[in-house]
Amino acid sequence: MELLPDLGKNAAYIWACYGLGAFLIGGAVVGTVLKARAAKAALKRMQASDEDAA
Repeated sequence: MELLPDLGKNAAYIWACYGLGAFLIGGAVVGTVLKARAAKAALKRMQASDEDAA
């Protein structure tokens, strides 16, 4: 069992599928990191406002 398929006449299609998959996974990772940073900043702001109110 090979990781990469036999690259015949469909080589461009196969590599396009690999590229699209990598792009989508990378986009999902970047989106998740950005949302996590925004949530962390919002949590810090809420904690700071709670400390100011107390």
